[in-house]
Amino acid sequence: MRLAVCTMFLGLSLVSPSAAATFDCNKASTFVEKAICSDSRLTSMDDQLGRLYKDALAASTDSAALKAEQRAWLSSRDQCKDSDCVIKAYEHRISTLSAMLSPAKSGDFTGTYKMEDKGAAGLVLVQQTANGRIKFYLNATYRLNVGEVSGEVPLNGNAASYADKENDCGLSFKFAPGRLILAQDGVCGMGLNVTASGTYKRVSAAPPKFDD
Repeated sequence: MRLAVCTMFLGLSLVSPSAAATFDCNKASTFVEKAICSDSRLTSMDDQLGRLYKDALAASTDSAALKAEQRAWLSSRDQCKDSDCVIKAYEHRISTLSAMLSPAKSGDFTGTYKMEDKGAAGLVLVQQTANGRIKFYLNATYRLNVGEVSGEVPLNGNAASYADKENDCGLSFKFAPGRLILAQDGVCGMGLNVTASGTYKRVSAAPPKFDD
């Protein structure tokens, strides 16, 4: 479905359906589009999601990935055959985007982060501790080559740094809502062409299990 953002916004408590959705209701043709335009609750949810998506794009460190997620969600939403299904789809997507935009709070960095980029992949486990530190384990791969680093370092706001001169390894962690930006300096004892550098998406906020 081609989205056509409305060009007219009215600061009134009551607005016409054609001016309320993230697409032109006058051109609504599918069941889902018509449901959104005819149901005030869905119209409001569509408005809310449109604003959240715009803000998430502006804050994202990987807009291409976010756009792909949004397209996948739209495709899934458009499979709905009744209004309850559409409402649940919007509730889930609004919750997801809201979580991405939530300010980072103490303990929010704990979780599992993953990255995939042109043959390279990475996994980072992070456990934020009560004494202002993070325990981490990372596994990076490039084709058949691998590399691993683990440690525990102080957390300074939303950033942390790891250094191991013996193994020529420096790692810089920068956390953002739902994301981890990791920069590697040195070889870190990793295989050929393997690097942990990249932008990782948090796929789980559950405390990870470390192999001690």
